Amino acid sequence: MTEPIKKKYVIDAKGRKKAVILDIKIYEKLMDEIDELNCALGFDEAKKENEMDLTKGNLITLDEFIAKRKSLKIKRKIKA
Repeated sequence: MTEPIKKKYVIDAKGRKKAVILDIKIYEKLMDEIDELNCALGFDEAKKENEMDLTKGNLITLDEFIAKRKSLKIKRKIKA
């Protein structure tokens, strides 16, 4: 957000600022930016968790998963 934010304040009887009034377009832009930041933070957190699981050996590749599924299907056929 590069443009200056025009804001008005709501003040109490002693002149203390209690609230801010923003143009709706500015408010919506701020909310969009907050949402984007939250998404980026969520992605970063998920990436860290996946990296930890990967180093611990808790994750497998798609090829490994498919091989296990095929192996289970073969075992089920043999038992039947």
